[in-house]
Amino acid sequence: MQILLMVWNGINGHVEGAVLLKGLFIMALASMFWMVCELVKHLVNVLGKLSVDGFKYLAIIIRGWPKQVDEGENMGGPSHRAPIDKGTF
Repeated sequence: MQILLMVWNGINGHVEGAVLLKGLFIMALASMFWMVCELVKHLVNVLGKLSVDGFKYLAIIIRGWPKQVDEGENMGGPSHRAPIDKGTF
């Protein structure tokens, strides 16, 4: 915080473009804050997916693999629906 305050006070009005320099400094700080927020969002997303997968594997270890599900067939999936007659549309 001291470094930021020192830079802020250092561009305090010694040159004609001090307002422009302060604006650029604020934009640089805002962009760094934005990058940190995006990094945190990405890490939360990745850790959330990893925890969900971990709980799925834990459930498989505890309960065992389901015995009635065939390899290529989902329960209630498209294979259990009636075929659509394309001539009626």
